[in-house]
Amino acid sequence: MLATAICEEIELIAEAGDAEDALDLSRRLARETDTTRAVAVRRTVSKGQVDRAALRQLGLGIAEEVARSQLWAAREFRALTREMAADPIGASILARAAGEAGRLF
Repeated sequence: MLATAICEEIELIAEAGDAEDALDLSRRLARETDTTRAVAVRRTVSKGQVDRAALRQLGLGIAEEVARSQLWAAREFRALTREMAADPIGASILARAAGEAGRLF
């Protein structure tokens, strides 16, 4: 499950969902082997109640993680582009690298 989709679902659950919705999200994340996030979502449920503030914090943490990852990828892409453009052979490889790095965005 994409991190943006997880953030959107967390927001929906925090606003209008119930404990069963949070547990369902946790189970889906566990099935997709995203156990760290699955456990974090599960921990927001206690005695049949959702800790909405903790769930929102989790969503914000995931969003910040995604933003840091995108920033790192953009920096790496720019550095790779500069390095390859300076090399005559790199100019032909540049298109292939752009295609690979483009999947990160």
